[in-house]
Amino acid sequence: MFLLTTLDVAQLVAPEPAHVSFVARTLRSLGVAVEPPSVEKMLTQLLDKCCKSVEARVLGFLKAAVVPVSLTVDTTGALNGADVVNYMAAAASSGQVPLLLDAVERPSGADADASADWAARDLARVVKKLASPVAGCVLPCSRPHSRQTRERLEKQFPGMYFHGCMRNALLTLARQIFVPSAAVSESDRKHSVALPFSQDLQQCALQCQDLVFLLPRREEVSYLGKSDSTDNRLMHVTVRRRLTVEDGFVAILQAEPFLDADKVLDQLLCASPEETPSDGLTRTHHSDDIAHLQTQLTKVVRSSQFTDKLRKYLGIIRPIHALLLSLSGDAKSSPMLLSEVYASFSQLVQELAANPLLQPEEKTSLHILVRQQQERVLGTAHFLSYLLDPVLLGENLTVDTKAEAEQKLMASFHADGSPLSDTDKEALYEQYMDFKKFAFNQKANKADTLAFRTLKERKKSPLEFWFVDGAKWPSLQAIACRIFVMPVCTFSAKCVISAAGIDPIMVSKMVDARTSANLTYVRVNSRQLHVAESSGTVLTPATHNPQLESSSNDITASMVV
Repeated sequence: MFLLTTLDVAQLVAPEPAHVSFVARTLRSLGVAVEPPSVEKMLTQLLDKCCKSVEARVLGFLKAAVVPVSLTVDTTGALNGADVVNYMAAAASSGQVPLLLDAVERPSGADADASADWAARDLARVVKKLASPVAGCVLPCSRPHSRQTRERLEKQFPGMYFHGCMRNALLTLARQIFVPSAAVSESDRKHSVALPFSQDLQQCALQCQDLVFLLPRREEVSYLGKSDSTDNRLMHVTVRRRLTVEDGFVAILQAEPFLDADKVLDQLLCASPEETPSDGLTRTHHSDDIAHLQTQLTKVVRSSQFTDKLRKYLGIIRPIHALLLSLSGDAKSSPMLLSEVYASFSQLVQELAANPLLQPEEKTSLHILVRQQQERVLGTAHFLSYLLDPVLLGENLTVDTKAEAEQKLMASFHADGSPLSDTDKEALYEQYMDFKKFAFNQKANKADTLAFRTLKERKKSPLEFWFVDGAKWPSLQAIACRIFVMPVCTFSAKCVISAAGIDPIMVSKMVDARTSANLTYVRVNSRQLHVAESSGTVLTPATHNPQLESSSNDITASMVV
């Protein structure tokens, strides 16, 4: 196990690994006639045993979680061109450290209905394998079969929550802004929205990419490394120039300094004396080049046409970029909570509508695109979390939307999928009314207290509030603890695998598929378990609550395992 989890992967899967050669030489020097087994045989046997050991640790860790675990599904590309579906699980009580449950190839060539059937069956297989309660699952929302898959899962698991990945939706939105037909299935193609400025946006992005090359410092965008690598993202800007959507997106962001043309020109074109060549001819030639460059660059960046376009498209790209940063934890504030997703989409629409450089028809098209992605993301858990967040309390919801959300709360299911009895519904309603009264009073009259400030500043999460302070509303506490464990986005299997020191393409070229899968499972989960176990639990109940030990069929905090 130590070698499998610490040795460099390239050495581990090499045709003649150093550690095997060392064992062989040692045996021969001792006069032992036993030869070590072949690399393939030894690696296979070791991995089989280690896999079983690590799997038992993973399942045991998830079962010991004090709240239900959450699942996520994302897709990566395989060497043979197939899509690999990665199932990951995390316990919110241990800092949402994702563990890899399984990775399987999706059948190719199937239509949307067949793909949805397969996806629902396969997720059911993964859920059945877990011995711990599962709150729900976050799914990709840009696939042609995403909607059908979610509908099937909601019918199959009424006690679980399902919603789309917000990062996936925002990146899809960016692709559709650059290329309106991007990430649109054949069935949705007739409903696709045409953006009048898409071609002009591509041209502007290409121009920005050429310009940002001159900048000494450029902002790096880390969240693009978590995106689905199987999507088509190439733009044919000109006959000879192509650009990915990601490169165009980043180029416009990085070109923002050119809005202050004088400052940029001073930085780029004012060479210090130390940089001036000592040779007279070289100095003259250098000066001529600088003068020509300055003339051309000044002509571009001081053009009102360029700056107006850049300002217009930054007004579209920046709000999306800000949301993606908040999802990835790269922003200065804490990562976005599930209860903040609904309001974030509304704020995005408002910011785009406030862009003075956009025409009315352009604003309308962007509004439609944002609402399409919002519909693909939002699930029941988003609305219920908005209601049960002790800071938000469903504020800014329309009367009809809030009434619909409260109806969904009253129509909740037990964790095992069975419906609530009339008695359960009455208790749930009374507790919800009491919670609202308490939370509104705290927000209105005790806003300056330490207890409320820790909630408002997100130093104490809604999950911590409900786990620690929610015992007075046991039925509501059980539901809240299933909702607030749900992540906003899918966990990136690509990032987790890379952090474990594995290059999937390199490994798949050197060993068979089974060995590659087992090695990835052992390396990833050994590392993730170490991180999760080291972090300890972030949830500690304030007092002993006998409801925590009641039957799992009761809609009480028994769902907090």
